[in-house]
Amino acid sequence: MEELNVLIEHCGLGKVKGAILPVSGGLMHKMFKVQTTTGTYAVKCLNQEIMSRPDVLKNYSEAERLERILEENGIPIVAALSFGDKKMVLMDGKYYYVFPWNEGKITDFNNITSNQCHIAGEILGKIHGIDAKNISPEEPILCNVDFEAFLEDAKAKDSMIAPLLEENMALLVESQNKLNEARNSLPAMRAISNDDMDPKNIMWHDGKAYVIDLECLGYSNPISSCLDLSLQWAGTVNGKFNKDNLEAFFKGYLGAYDNGFRSYDELFGIAYTWIEWLEYNIKRALGMVSTDTNEIKLGEAETNNTISRIKYLASIEGDICSVLRQLPAPDSRAFKTHDDRICYIDLFFEGELNNIPHFEIPGGYHFVPYKSGDKEAWIDIELSAGEILGKAHGEECWQRYFGKAESELPQRMYFIENEVGEKIATATAFYDIHGNGKSGEGQLHWVAIKKEEQGKGLAKPLITFVLGVMKKLGYTSVKIHTQTNTWLACKIYYDLGFHPEANSAAKNRFGWKMVESLTDRRIIS
Repeated sequence: MEELNVLIEHCGLGKVKGAILPVSGGLMHKMFKVQTTTGTYAVKCLNQEIMSRPDVLKNYSEAERLERILEENGIPIVAALSFGDKKMVLMDGKYYYVFPWNEGKITDFNNITSNQCHIAGEILGKIHGIDAKNISPEEPILCNVDFEAFLEDAKAKDSMIAPLLEENMALLVESQNKLNEARNSLPAMRAISNDDMDPKNIMWHDGKAYVIDLECLGYSNPISSCLDLSLQWAGTVNGKFNKDNLEAFFKGYLGAYDNGFRSYDELFGIAYTWIEWLEYNIKRALGMVSTDTNEIKLGEAETNNTISRIKYLASIEGDICSVLRQLPAPDSRAFKTHDDRICYIDLFFEGELNNIPHFEIPGGYHFVPYKSGDKEAWIDIELSAGEILGKAHGEECWQRYFGKAESELPQRMYFIENEVGEKIATATAFYDIHGNGKSGEGQLHWVAIKKEEQGKGLAKPLITFVLGVMKKLGYTSVKIHTQTNTWLACKIYYDLGFHPEANSAAKNRFGWKMVESLTDRRIIS
């Protein structure tokens, strides 16, 4: 342990007093309790194989940056000490973190309480709520583990994992397929997340929780992160699934952060993220990571443990999904009419134009058609309603949709003006700008009401008036693009008699279920 004596002095933490005590010899890193003349510390010695991987230092640096953000937001964490402007210490080719010693005990996997699950879910929700965003769809990272090739290698090396792989081959392939299907279906979101916040990484003292081992902090999809960690806290890791604990985790999570998404049961395949851990441990067991005997034995043990977890998950899938289907609906009162906190999913309504209801516009307001120079008024309205990100974005959207059709706008684009002549709302009777619309089908574009004018009974008169314009232009049907984060608009379209477009109902069912929950309407059920 001479290296730790040198490390402590190098960090300016005094001199070591007494024995250096191993706290854990984990599967990845090793931790020691060190008492010095200045205090008591926990020293983490980072696994050298892991530290040799490409981009690992970049990832750790990012985790340190995010750790500081969690500290600033009051998340209960045990943060590494900083030395200068860095937390990680490099000495003699090895990497270390030093923490102030905190009293407490790691979560007992065999005795996890519902209260602990509620607290853990709440902490994760608070982390996700710091900077959750809807993002542009990205290609999902899919698993492509060649289990057959691993089996052949295991047989050739007479490895003890060969019978395990052979016996469970069908299950492993099916689990990987379910994982990939779920990842393909995930809505595109990103949040700061601690995807390694399983029970072993929360410490308890006097009933309070403290998150430890934050090296895996990064950005990930909050939906998959929540589902994966909720199942671990509910006892799926050690074969002791407890539905009350799963309910408690989600209650804590949704109380701290709610993006409106509820179709967790249809993403159960995320539970098989263990496939990635299994792949790593198969490689360890086959000597592909290191030829060290102890490392190989650890790989063999974890291969066996991980396959057991996957088998257990498969056996309780129905029980888990039963709980997930009964999660409480989101509280619509907590969301604005246009709320970017809501998980974004594109939706399309459609319907005929032969029986459009009429709604009188409230007194003091009137309709006016577009005239040259109204672009700025249009941008101001869309910006106020939250439909665009800024004036530059508004200019970009205008050019994309209307730039080549401005001569048509006096017959298609309408505004509502208030009694002083200010344009405060707009909608356009348009068409598919890509030329993919059906014969006789128009599209209702860019419906928006200035924020301060919302809630005054203008939406239905605006929509039905412009749909009437569309009908006079010769269209017989309409397609209306909307999205989950304008959920109140969805309620209006449904109440006006429009229904989900067939392809949208099938492809975007997660979004329609969200709208049903928020509007208390049975739209596709």
